[in-house]
Amino acid sequence: MTERDDLPPLLKRLLKVMERMERYEQRERKRPKRDVLPFHIQHNITPSIVIALLKSPEAIPTRLPISVKTWDKVGKAFVQQLGILARDGSLAPLGERLRDLMKSHPDLLAEVIHGHLYTAYKFDFGVRFSFAYATICDWLWERREVALTGEVLSELVGLVAQSGAEFYGIPETEIAFSTNSVRGALNWLKELNPPVIERSELIKRLIFRRRKHCHPLTVAWALSAWYRLNGIEVSEWLIWQSELEEFLSRCLLLDDGCAKIAVEVAANWTGWSESVLEAQKRGEMLAFVRINRLLGWGES
Repeated sequence: MTERDDLPPLLKRLLKVMERMERYEQRERKRPKRDVLPFHIQHNITPSIVIALLKSPEAIPTRLPISVKTWDKVGKAFVQQLGILARDGSLAPLGERLRDLMKSHPDLLAEVIHGHLYTAYKFDFGVRFSFAYATICDWLWERREVALTGEVLSELVGLVAQSGAEFYGIPETEIAFSTNSVRGALNWLKELNPPVIERSELIKRLIFRRRKHCHPLTVAWALSAWYRLNGIEVSEWLIWQSELEEFLSRCLLLDDGCAKIAVEVAANWTGWSESVLEAQKRGEMLAFVRINRLLGWGES
């Protein structure tokens, strides 16, 4: 006989109801919340993991520098959402372009993921982690130079929640975003080449700074994105104006006045197998630019 057997019938029934409620609440805590939108940028997926994935997609996850449990729980889904891996385990179109790029320009892997993350939500508003990534990049670009302190990371969390709520018309409480999400963005920003994040030995912290130049391919990728976003016909000359300059500057994290120089350098790059990007000047000033073949992120 247990102590419960000595209790009055009404109290026994009350205890059973309380136990059922507790079990229900435990199940609800474990169940994924459907009303929490995926703004999170997966911090467990790093450039080294993507490189390993591209080398042998058939061997995942046993050969990846990530635990099988983490890969199965969050890693695989995020790589699929990025468009690198298809549902059947093969490389998706972006993954195939990255694999080919690794043979010629392995140092541009992070540039591709960065550009894709920055622009994806502009084509599909449902890609909410892209909106979060672009919000972080724009904030950093607007600051020009900033130390990445714990306070800054926390501020970025609040910024994404507030901006996401306004952009998508939802309560901030429905946005799942944390400092780990910000670190997920930093995974790619830290690997850009030329860099935008470097360690300051003076203050012993990571510092974000706008950069002065970037690879001609990244310029062509970003300009191609601009053409697609605005429904511009291939080979149509564009007037060099402030709206285009600001888009390229933000997307490529370039300092003031550097986007026009980057375009001119890209137009004269000897690495093109065909005339992909052209620029025209009026006197000493850049006046027109055009793309003769639209390139997807990672395509060359």
